Amino acid sequence: MFNVSPKRTFTHDVAVLVPIDAGHEEQTLKTTFNFLDTEELKDFDLRTLEGSTAFLNAIVASFHDLVDGDGGPVPYSEELRNRLIRRQYVRSALLSHYGEAVTKAKEGN
Repeated sequence: MFNVSPKRTFTHDVAVLVPIDAGHEEQTLKTTFNFLDTEELKDFDLRTLEGSTAFLNAIVASFHDLVDGDGGPVPYSEELRNRLIRRQYVRSALLSHYGEAVTKAKEGN
């Protein structure tokens, strides 16, 4: 059976390599993505900062399980999404993960 839903979203754990002293720490950014079809994709120029930012704003529906430096919960907001998307290591992880998520082939192919 194939589900033909008009609005497709999916939630994945995205591995983000966060720069720290003397290296990186892998953290998980649980993200709900909006699936964009090919007609919607043509509106974004991923070669530019503005185009890739607009694309990220379109594909990120929400972040989950966010905490502050003391481990306290941080609620999701569009302002927080925009702040996180400005971080190069977050952008890179989200773009890479989304691309792999929507194009992944079955193993053995």
